[in-house]
Amino acid sequence: METEGKLALVRRRTRRRMVFSVIILLSYFAFVLNWTGAGAFLTRALPGSHITGSLLMFVFLILFFLALELAFLWLYRREG
Repeated sequence: METEGKLALVRRRTRRRMVFSVIILLSYFAFVLNWTGAGAFLTRALPGSHITGSLLMFVFLILFFLALELAFLWLYRREG
């Protein structure tokens, strides 16, 4: 019974890590919008600023990745 419990825990953690990895990969691919026609709006500067949508998206993605990793670590520690 002990082995089955450990195996279930490993499977659950692996599945969770795969979900986090897919979310991160999709977020990386979202940055490709900067080089397509669909993302043309990202090349313009924000009103009253020199900051472009691409730069803002880049900063948002970095913060999103950090928050996602912190959430993953929190879930990992909570599970024990």
